[in-house]
Amino acid sequence: MQIKEQMKLFTKLFIYTFFIFTTPLFSTQAGNPNPDKYIIPFDQPALNDAAETELQVNSLLAYARRFRGVPYRYGGMSPKGFDCSGFTSYVFKEFGYQLARRGSHQFHNGERVKRSELQPGDLVFFGGRGNGPGIGHVGIVTAVDGNGSDFTFIHASSHRGITESHSTESYYRARYRNACRIINKGTVGNKVEELTAENL
Repeated sequence: MQIKEQMKLFTKLFIYTFFIFTTPLFSTQAGNPNPDKYIIPFDQPALNDAAETELQVNSLLAYARRFRGVPYRYGGMSPKGFDCSGFTSYVFKEFGYQLARRGSHQFHNGERVKRSELQPGDLVFFGGRGNGPGIGHVGIVTAVDGNGSDFTFIHASSHRGITESHSTESYYRARYRNACRIINKGTVGNKVEELTAENL
């Protein structure tokens, strides 16, 4: 890759990263996002698979966080209210991925990953209130701790609505079941959220 192309890529990633971490500070419409305002296609195909996948994941997480505070609603699949699998399917659908409606079925939509290999964007599954062997809850990994097995995830909590929780919380620590990866290199969806000068 020529130096000029590398500089263009670096500039795009820098501006995009700045946008991701500063947008929540200026958002005045939490729970009522308008993703189309920020979805703008790249004008140059300069990204490789790894960079494109990372950009897609960061974009998806930024979009998911716009719903923080939206209330929990059993069977909900819209910004008026979500249940856990309704939230994950809604978010991924905006980026070109069709997930099954039930959390227990969403596991089969992706590639199984070990807990020690989790990455942001992966789906994580937990047992329900009875703590049986089945899957009763699902969320999206937003960050992974240094040890590689503990993580933060965004999900529809029945008590707090759309929120971020940590895997070390007693309720989730005891109920973790498994995880899968929906976004892989070469299988990136059809939308990317990007900052342009007019959005600043």
